[in-house]
Amino acid sequence: MQNPANAALRRIKKLANKCLLNIPKILFLGYGFGISVGAFSQEISSPDCKDCKPLNEVQVFGFSPEKFMAGLKVQKIDSVNLARYQHQSLSDFLQFQVPIALKSYGSGQLTTISFRGTSASHTAVLWNGLNINSPTVGLSDLSTIPLMGFDQMAIQFGSSASCVGSDAVGGSILLNSVPNWNNKGINSVVGGQLGSFRSGNLNAGLRLSRTSKNGVLNGKTLFYGGNIRNFNGKTPANDEVRIDRKGHEYSIEPSKTTQKGFVQDLYFRFDTKKKSTYRLIYLNTWFTDNKLTIQPSVINFREITQTQAFRFIGGTQLDNTSVKLGFIRDILDYGKGDFSNPSQASTDRYIVRAEHDFVFHKNPANLTFRTGGEFVHYATKVDGYGPNIVYENRGDAYALIRKTFDWNNQTNKIITTLNLRQAFSNFYKAPFTPAFGFIFNLFTNKLQQLEFLANVARSYRLPTLNERYWKVLGNPDIQPENGFNKEIGLEYKKFHGKYFKSSLSVNAFHNLIDNWTYWNPEKNYRVENLQQVLTKGLEFNSSFKYNNFIQQKTAGLILAYSLTDASQQKVYDVYSQNLIGKQLIYVPYHAISGSIFYGQKSWNASVQGVFNSVRYFTFDHSGQPLPPYFIVNATLTHKIKFMSQAANLVLQANNITNTVYPNIKRNAMPGVNFQLAAVFNFHQ
Repeated sequence: MQNPANAALRRIKKLANKCLLNIPKILFLGYGFGISVGAFSQEISSPDCKDCKPLNEVQVFGFSPEKFMAGLKVQKIDSVNLARYQHQSLSDFLQFQVPIALKSYGSGQLTTISFRGTSASHTAVLWNGLNINSPTVGLSDLSTIPLMGFDQMAIQFGSSASCVGSDAVGGSILLNSVPNWNNKGINSVVGGQLGSFRSGNLNAGLRLSRTSKNGVLNGKTLFYGGNIRNFNGKTPANDEVRIDRKGHEYSIEPSKTTQKGFVQDLYFRFDTKKKSTYRLIYLNTWFTDNKLTIQPSVINFREITQTQAFRFIGGTQLDNTSVKLGFIRDILDYGKGDFSNPSQASTDRYIVRAEHDFVFHKNPANLTFRTGGEFVHYATKVDGYGPNIVYENRGDAYALIRKTFDWNNQTNKIITTLNLRQAFSNFYKAPFTPAFGFIFNLFTNKLQQLEFLANVARSYRLPTLNERYWKVLGNPDIQPENGFNKEIGLEYKKFHGKYFKSSLSVNAFHNLIDNWTYWNPEKNYRVENLQQVLTKGLEFNSSFKYNNFIQQKTAGLILAYSLTDASQQKVYDVYSQNLIGKQLIYVPYHAISGSIFYGQKSWNASVQGVFNSVRYFTFDHSGQPLPPYFIVNATLTHKIKFMSQAANLVLQANNITNTVYPNIKRNAMPGVNFQLAAVFNFHQ
């Protein structure tokens, strides 16, 4: 197969003269990003906070779209929670964190996420600010993303396309790598996990920090890999079945997944002798290789899918200005039998982004204005597109504005954001996507706080390359999807004495999406913009936590519930009118997740549960729907001393009730299974 990278470089050279004409516009549209996080830390500081320490203007590095998401529901995952489950994949971790629909083909197989009734392609997955969804299929496989590869994670609900770009129609997942400037010397970690079905993984990494006369070098390196099996025994039978409590039979599809990867983050912060001046260069690298084999022991039924990704980000940050260059290569090979002649797909993305923040903190301004632009050049070679390399150019120009207001002598009583984004393509016109949100602090005292949130936003999803270029079934005239999201919410937080705190949030949403892309079965699955979908519902989140640092005790209870009504408003032909108003496939009306945990000194124990109601797998609700299910996991961790260094032992029991339940393909998901993990930390 011809390498699209070389052809793409030739193509870029031809475009150079045209791009030179647009350089002034590109420079005007963007520069920085990380500075504003430090500025935000100053903004939210309360004058009554006795223990707060003022931060320098420039403190935190990282892509920070959450700052401009006023009125949207954003759940940040704390570092303690990330560390507790660092040996898991993102798909395993998320199913117990929030009541969202995860669609999985089985353990170690393709797993995607669905926010608020939308599809997997309506979720943007960002790595250090860049969308890593596959440009051919338009989604990310969460089972291939290791939790230990990242330092910060946030889960954002609702339309945020004005902040993060295409695909964020239902929500987004924000994964960030952040340098730890307080880290000294070299810290290394070695870990491994053994589990049921002869599954296991190994990982090793280190963090380093070195100071020189010119500045500070900070970095992280991680190697990981393992095998995931979805069957018992060494030679699984291809006709094995499991029976649930109501007598329904579900087949077990034997599979084996081999994963390996490498993460490298390097940052160098120059010593400028001035705390108000910031100079940084960085390089983020992430390689993944995932090979899934279905029916590994039966060659006549064997299917093999191998996906690889090579991701690079290099950039510089100069005070409030940053420039970022990115390159991503996605490779997918699919074949049957002996995998001797697989179909192949390879896509290269060349990315340039520039941003600048204007920060005004003098009263009464308290204003942050971010302007930026991004250009992406695609070069793809897919067997299903034909013999030629396909090229496409896409871009974005955006302005994000955040303004806070004082009221009745209370600072930051109201927080507002106004976001404007226009996407561009050389083949179609993308919709203009503005968004407005605000947070109103109803009351605040030393013990409690109540806030009202609201947000209205336009969103969009650009067509995938498969939707545009696939032979016969693809549609070169396919148009971007266009959504309009509205939501309101209340967030309440309270301190109960010295060690207890609680929180409660309620959100209501209404998201109407036009031009929903549909592979129309009435036309041999040719893709068309023929549907309109409405998703609406309610979400409740609550927590009660106890934390006693003196006695080293911690405990808590976390509960979340979502009610999602997702239905078609317009259908693909006159013969499908009976589909209007019916719940979309694989979307549960009710979803509940919860966890309870307790820790004392070196011991920690937690129990997690998740419930999903009935899910339909046909648009007209014919046939037996997928039954509701409730699964429970339990985790026990213990810290020990090993050669004068710290180590963690983790025992996890999954699906301890041995519940029989199917997912997308009506195949039985894994029953009760166990994992034992050990993580050793060494400090120099």
